[in-house]
Amino acid sequence: MTAYTRRQILQASLGAAVGAASPIRSMISDGSPILQAQVAKTKPAVRTRMFWTWDHTTEWALNLPGAHTMGAANDYSRTTEAFVEDYTKLFRWCGRQGVDAVVLWGLLRDSHGGLETAKRLCEIASNHGVRLLCGVGLNAYGGVYYEGSSPYSLERHLASRPELVALDQSGNKMCKPHLYVACPSRRENQEFASESLHWLFKNLPLGGVQVETGDYAVCHCSLCWERRKHPSSTFSWEDMALMYPIAAEAIRSVSQEAWIVCETYSHPEPYTGPKEAPGFGGGKPAWADESLEQFPKGENIFVQWVCDEYIKPKLHRAWAKAGTVSDANHRNIMRSHLSTYYFGNLRGELAIDWLADMVQKSASHGFDAISIFGEVSPFDTGAELNYLALKDYGSAVNPTSELEVFLKEVAAPLLGGEEAAHDYLRYARMLQGDRRDIPKALRNVYRRCGTSAPDVARRWAWLANYLASFVYAPLA
Repeated sequence: MTAYTRRQILQASLGAAVGAASPIRSMISDGSPILQAQVAKTKPAVRTRMFWTWDHTTEWALNLPGAHTMGAANDYSRTTEAFVEDYTKLFRWCGRQGVDAVVLWGLLRDSHGGLETAKRLCEIASNHGVRLLCGVGLNAYGGVYYEGSSPYSLERHLASRPELVALDQSGNKMCKPHLYVACPSRRENQEFASESLHWLFKNLPLGGVQVETGDYAVCHCSLCWERRKHPSSTFSWEDMALMYPIAAEAIRSVSQEAWIVCETYSHPEPYTGPKEAPGFGGGKPAWADESLEQFPKGENIFVQWVCDEYIKPKLHRAWAKAGTVSDANHRNIMRSHLSTYYFGNLRGELAIDWLADMVQKSASHGFDAISIFGEVSPFDTGAELNYLALKDYGSAVNPTSELEVFLKEVAAPLLGGEEAAHDYLRYARMLQGDRRDIPKALRNVYRRCGTSAPDVARRWAWLANYLASFVYAPLA
């Protein structure tokens, strides 16, 4: 998608305002709003919206034990019933709120029912019009079957063939539980990845996959050193260029319609840092374009990028015109770790202003797809408003992703009016300021709880408790 100029953005906004009626609102049984998109004369900036989740940190079935709050190698500590209920609620929300796909890492584990439970989730997602994408690590993160006795578990495959395990810089095998790494240069591992993906799509009616090569280690064996022409950090662009076409070919041999999201762990802004190779979330190195040319091509291919260091609240790096992406060979999707404990953020925190910055910058640099974490239940108002913002920003009703439009048209009816919506965001941002001011502000927040309608009061009560948790000091 061609990058927008400021003039085009303004014209799009005016066109939507003049050419359409006001949004029509209704409520669904769980208390969340449905915004029926008005007809606009302009093409929405965002065509596709996704949630990114791990099984062990997704908690939509409330008041059940065992959920984690972050991590990428945790066990699953809830029940099979909780797993199904978590994602049933999540898929229902996505179907009603315009989230097109959900990436689920840890989809296949013996501990929550393996293949049969995964089939149930595929059916539930499909019934709600949502694509379920299985998270698949090709060289790491467990393969297609994250944990269990399946022959398609990468960890089991490597445990039985230790000569295929990747080597670290000291020549040691990388074979810790949940952290096994495969050498991508070994044909046996390439064939295992291909056979696994073929089996996966033969046995599950998935909407697609997100594939990764691994971001915590690369193989340093002699075969990998001879194959690679360029430096690597904890991940390698050349490993991606090797493995992603293999994965796509295997998937397409079964399903031509599957969405294939190819992770880069990078931002498209050209890298100019001091290190030989950028780390996770850094810019695109000079040799990356050569690798990108080898990525699979097509309308169903999404190359996924990371923007946390280039948007608020971090803004550690500038996102210039050179960081614009092309959709000539594939689509591009931007993701962030907002409202999680990654990158120094807070799980479930309100991020609607930062998301506006993310979508505005992404749209102006060629992106038409956005992904955020969807692990926290929308019962938490911070998560609820974030998810509604994902639906609103870049849509026909808010094509330029204006925060003020969202506050007025979406947040205000949920929080007691337009002024209340502004206050809500202002109070939430006190966590990034002087927290000594929070106790005084809480008086106003608690006052709104006592004077508002029940659903509005519930949302203010969430904010009150969230803020208070950062300043509460129990009596000695």
